[in-house]
Amino acid sequence: MKNWLKIALLSLLSFGQAWALSDYSLHPDVERILMQMSPPAGVVIEVESLSPEAMSDYTQVIQTQVDALKQRYADLDVVIVSHGRELVEFAKSESSAAPSDVLQAFETMTKVQGVTVHVCAVVAGWQGKSDQDFVDFVDVSASGEAQINDYKALGYDVIVIERLSDKERQQLNSEQQ
Repeated sequence: MKNWLKIALLSLLSFGQAWALSDYSLHPDVERILMQMSPPAGVVIEVESLSPEAMSDYTQVIQTQVDALKQRYADLDVVIVSHGRELVEFAKSESSAAPSDVLQAFETMTKVQGVTVHVCAVVAGWQGKSDQDFVDFVDVSASGEAQINDYKALGYDVIVIERLSDKERQQLNSEQQ
C-alpha cells in the first residue's frame, strides 16, 4: 500500500512539473502584475528568437498571458514586440491560402483584445522582408529594441518570453553581413 501511495505522489509531482511548463502556465512576471492593486501603465510581451518558427511555439503561451492580464485589468494596454527571426511568421502568405493559425490568433488578439503587435524593421530587412510584406494588423517599428525602450520609458512592464543573449544577437547580426 505504501509503494502505491509513493507512485501516486510521484506521478502527481511529475504532472505538476509538466503543467508548470505547459502553454497554460502564467509567466512569473504576469503573476506578479496580477497580484498588484493597480495595473502598470501597460505590458510589453517580448519575443526575440533565432528560430523562424518560434512564434508558432509561443502563440498559446502569449494568448494565456494576454487573457489573464485582460481579465484582471480590462483596459490594460498590452503590446507584443517581435524582434528576432520569428517575425517572419507575421509576413503575408505568398499564396492565396488561408492565413496561418499564428496569424489568425494574433489578429484576433488585436481585434478582440486590443493588443498591438510590433515587428522590427531592421531584423525584417535581414530576413528579406520590407514593411509591405507584413499583414495589416502588424506595426513595423524602426527598431524592436528602441520600441521596447520607448514603452519602458512610459512605465510599461516587460514580460520576456524569449530574449537572445548578446552572443546570439551577434550571431543574428553577423549572419547578415
